[in-house]
Amino acid sequence: YGIAVSDHFAYVADGEDGLRIVDIGDPSSPTEIGFYDTGDWAIDVAISGGKAYVADYDDGLRIIDVSVPSSPVEVGSYDTGSHAEGVAISGSYAYIADWGDGLRVIDVSDPTTPFEAGNFDTGGNAKGVAVLGHYAYVADYTDGVRIIDITNPISPSELSFYDTGDRANNLAISNSKVYVADYDDGLRVIDVSDPSSPLETGFY
Repeated sequence: YGIAVSDHFAYVADGEDGLRIVDIGDPSSPTEIGFYDTGDWAIDVAISGGKAYVADYDDGLRIIDVSVPSSPVEVGSYDTGSHAEGVAISGSYAYIADWGDGLRVIDVSDPTTPFEAGNFDTGGNAKGVAVLGHYAYVADYTDGVRIIDITNPISPSELSFYDTGDRANNLAISNSKVYVADYDDGLRVIDVSDPSSPLETGFY
């Protein structure tokens, strides 16, 4: 499933096996040094401030302290309501792709007591999310990519969308390009230099 890298550790969302922490200081010989049973099905993970934020399907958001990677410990959790499938962190907010419940915005300024600050019904089934600047980009399965203005995280609103053609399952963003895993339609590359007018520039 998902993976995040911080320093010389890889944090792996490993489905029913929870969160696995792997030392990749020597890439030719990775070694697991810690793990945490998240309770359900770990699908995605993001790292920020010594915490691992895990999208744990029916168990919502799990917040794991990984400041000592060999001894991870849960410090907080939040039931997102549907199936937490993607997570991104920006500032003091966790943005959750929550399947039929769309985008959930969770205030994690105090990781021990997370609470929902806002939400947006994306219309489809939110599978993945990435955040850049004032926008959250949501892989919304059969509804393509939704671009959500999160300037005010308490009241997110849709700016635009792009129909990828098949089922947008996950995405990543770099240099104003959104790279979408689109099932049978492969990799779609969407230019979002103007987020109000996304444009496909390539595919594979």
